[in-house]
Amino acid sequence: MKKGQKAGFAGLSLIISLLVVALIAFLVISYLMGQRGQAPGGSVSPIQRAKNVECLAQIRKIETQVQLYSVQNGQYPESLGELEALKESDLRCPVTGNAFLYDPESGHVSCQDHRR
Repeated sequence: MKKGQKAGFAGLSLIISLLVVALIAFLVISYLMGQRGQAPGGSVSPIQRAKNVECLAQIRKIETQVQLYSVQNGQYPESLGELEALKESDLRCPVTGNAFLYDPESGHVSCQDHRR
């Protein structure tokens, strides 16, 4: 019986060792992937990234309405105020409250505080 118990412990310790190595590899890869695309020496906090995503999601929503307006009317709206499906609060950055910038020539919407 002692031989079976030792073999069982050896197998169990091997599995635990492999799990620990896999966990460390996962953490290192996750850390390195999170650093990709950032400025050297600088880092963006998760909260700042979330704010950027929130703003960009709002821009996408507005641009979808601009495209729908364009399909229905054959041209881009002269101002974002012509978009009836959006409230006035939708036309402002949800993070800073500043009005979005709009180019009626291209239908492009941008935020002066959050770049794509």
